[in-house]
Amino acid sequence: MGFLVAVDTGGTFTDIVVHDEKGRLNLFKAPTTPANLVGGIFDAISRAAEGYHLPLSEFLEATDRLIHGTTVATNAVLTGTIAKTGLICTKGFRDILLTRTGGKPPGTMFKHMNYPEPYIPRYRTLGVKERINVDGEIETPLDEDDVRAAIRQFKKWKVEAIAVCLLWSIVNSVHEKRVAEIIREEWPQGYYSLSHEVNPVLREYYRTSTTAIDASLKPALSRYLGRLEEQLKENGYTKRFLIVNSNAGVMTSSEMAYSPIYSVKSGPCTGPAAAWALVEAEGLPNNVIVADMGGTSFDVSVITAGEILSTLVSSIRTYHYSNPSVDVATIGAGGGSIGWLDPGGLIHVGPQSAGALPGPACYMQGGKEPTVTDADVVLGYLNADYFLGGTMRLDPKLSEKVIRKKLAEPMGMEIAEAANLMYTVVNQNMVSSIEEVTIRRGIDCREYTMVASGGAGAVHCAAIARELGMNKIIISKLAAGLCAFGALSSNLKIERAQSYITLTDDFDYEGVNNVLDALEKDADAFLMEAGVSPEARKVEFILAARYPYQAWEIDVILPWRRITPEVIPQLIDLFHETHEATYGYHEEGSAVECVNWLVRAIGLMPKISLPDIPFATQDISSAMKGKRKVYFGKKKSFIETPIYDGSILRYGHKVPGPAIIEEPTTTIVVPEDFVVMVTRKGNYLMESRGNFLKVPEDKA
Repeated sequence: MGFLVAVDTGGTFTDIVVHDEKGRLNLFKAPTTPANLVGGIFDAISRAAEGYHLPLSEFLEATDRLIHGTTVATNAVLTGTIAKTGLICTKGFRDILLTRTGGKPPGTMFKHMNYPEPYIPRYRTLGVKERINVDGEIETPLDEDDVRAAIRQFKKWKVEAIAVCLLWSIVNSVHEKRVAEIIREEWPQGYYSLSHEVNPVLREYYRTSTTAIDASLKPALSRYLGRLEEQLKENGYTKRFLIVNSNAGVMTSSEMAYSPIYSVKSGPCTGPAAAWALVEAEGLPNNVIVADMGGTSFDVSVITAGEILSTLVSSIRTYHYSNPSVDVATIGAGGGSIGWLDPGGLIHVGPQSAGALPGPACYMQGGKEPTVTDADVVLGYLNADYFLGGTMRLDPKLSEKVIRKKLAEPMGMEIAEAANLMYTVVNQNMVSSIEEVTIRRGIDCREYTMVASGGAGAVHCAAIARELGMNKIIISKLAAGLCAFGALSSNLKIERAQSYITLTDDFDYEGVNNVLDALEKDADAFLMEAGVSPEARKVEFILAARYPYQAWEIDVILPWRRITPEVIPQLIDLFHETHEATYGYHEEGSAVECVNWLVRAIGLMPKISLPDIPFATQDISSAMKGKRKVYFGKKKSFIETPIYDGSILRYGHKVPGPAIIEEPTTTIVVPEDFVVMVTRKGNYLMESRGNFLKVPEDKA
C-alpha cells in the first residue's frame, strides 16, 4: 500500500498528515497562502515529499488516497466574499430571508442595533407566479415568462449564481425542475441550486437559507476544486480526490462541487473523529471534549458515550442552514488572535486575527498588532529558535515591542504582565466557549477527558482544564494536525433527507416506503460512483419525529429499511425511549408524528492504527534540552524551567511541572500542578497532580 495523505487548510497553517507503508504517521506544515490557497497546499505537499526524500511527482504517484479539508466555503461566508447571488421564490414570499423565523436574533434586541441583512438582498429576490399546495397539487401553473424575466434581470445585474426555492417543492418538485431547464436555456454557463435537491425538508426559512448559501458558494468552490484537482493530476496524482464534508465523512470532489453546502465547517468537523480514535486507542473513558486551538479560531466539539454530537441546524455569522453536520462551536481565539483595549481601557483578545499574513509580529512579516502567539513568546512558552522544529525563526523583540506599545504602556504594566493578561483573557474566552456546549446543556466537564489539539492547544490546555475542573488531557504528537489525522480516519459518507409527514395512528405506508426507496437509491448511487466495494458499503436510515404539536423533532435510528404495520409498535417504543433519554420524559400512549426521513450512506475506509512505542530505558534527564525562564501565572514571575525534547521521551516517562515539552509542531506547557506521562501509543497524558495515574511498573 502506498501513502495515505490528508491536507487541512487552516487560517494560518496548512497541515498535511501522511500514513506511510511502514504504518508511520508524520505531520508536515506550511504557511497558508490566502491569495493562492492551492499554492499553500502544494507547499505543504512538497515538504512532505522532501521528508520522504522523493520528488513531488513520485510522492503523488505513490499516494493511494488524498483527502482535503478546506475552509474555502467557511471563510467565504464569514468574510462575505461569496458569489453575487439571486433568489427565485414563489410570488408574494420575497421576505423569507429577511424575516427569518420571526423576532430579532440574539444580540440585536436593542433598538439602536440594526436588524441583520438577509443573506441575499431583497432587490435580488424575485418572485414568480406559481403555487403548489401542501398535497403536491398544482393550484397555479408556473408562469415561465416570469422565470425568463427574472433570469434576464439577474444577468443584467451580473449575478453569478441563482438559488431557487418555491413553496412545497419538497412535495412536488415539477416547478423547480422546470425553472432549472429555463436557466439552462437562458444562461447555459450559470450556476444554480434547487431547494428540493439541496434541502428537501420542512421549514421554509431554513430550506431557503440553505439553498442560498449553497448557490453562493458554487462558483468559487467549483473553480477552486477544479484548479486543485487539475494541478494534482499534472503533478502525478491520478486517483480519486476526496473532500471532507461537514458530517465528518468524505465525498468525491465532484459531489462536493455540486453540493458545496457540505463543505461549510469542513476543516474542524474531523477533529472529533481523530479524538475518538485517540481515546479508544488509549483505553480511556468515552466522554470527550475536543478543544482545538489553531492560528485563527478555537473549535469545540463533544463526544458523549462514544457518540459524536451532531446537529441538523447550524449557523455561520447570523445565517442559518440545515444539513447534517458535526456540532462544532467556533470562536475567534487562536494564536493569531489580536489583543486590544476598548475605550474604557479593558483588554480583549480576538475575534480579530492577524491570520497568515501579516501574522503575529514575531513572524517578521510586518505584523503590527499583539497576538496570542506574541504573548506566548514573551512568556517563554514558545522557543523562538525551535518554532515548527526550527524551520521558522521568530523574533521575540518584535513581540515585546508591540505588546509594550499597544497594551503594557497604556495599562501601566510591565510587558510580561500584559502578556500574561492576554494569556488569561484568551483562556477565559475558550473556557466560556466550552461551557456553552457543555454546562449549559447539562454536561459536567469534570466527567470528560479533554483532547487538546491545534498548534496552540497544548500551550493553553492546562489553564483551561484547571478552570473547568477537568483532570485528564490527551495531547497527540499530531495535535497540530489532528483534523488532518481525523480525515485519514474518516469514512466516505453522505446524508440525504426528505420530508414526508405521517402519524403512527394513520400511517401512510406506501408514501413513506416510496421515500425510503428513493433515498436508498441515492445512497447506492453515491457509493457506486465513489467506487466503494459492496462489502465496504453501509446504509443507515434515520427518522426525525415528534409528538403532535411539538415544535422540533428528535432523531431515531431505524433498524428497518421498510416500514410495515408489524414494526409500528416498535417504532413508537423506540421514539419514547429516545425522547426519555433526550428530555427526561415521554408521553405514553401518544401517537408519533413522523416528519423527516434521512439516509446515511457510508463507505468504510481502512482504519489507521496507532503503533506502540518502546518502554523507556533511561530517565527523563536524557530528554532534557536545558532550561529557560518561563512565566507561570501562580507565581507571577519567571522561573528557571526544564525543557524536554519530545522526540526522545518514551512510554512510561513522567514529566512533572513546571516544565515545557517541545515537539516539532507543538509545545506542551506543564504548570506546576500538573504531571505528564508518555503513553504506550506515544501520546501525552496530562493530569492534575492529585489525580495522576501511576506509571506501569512492567514493560509488557
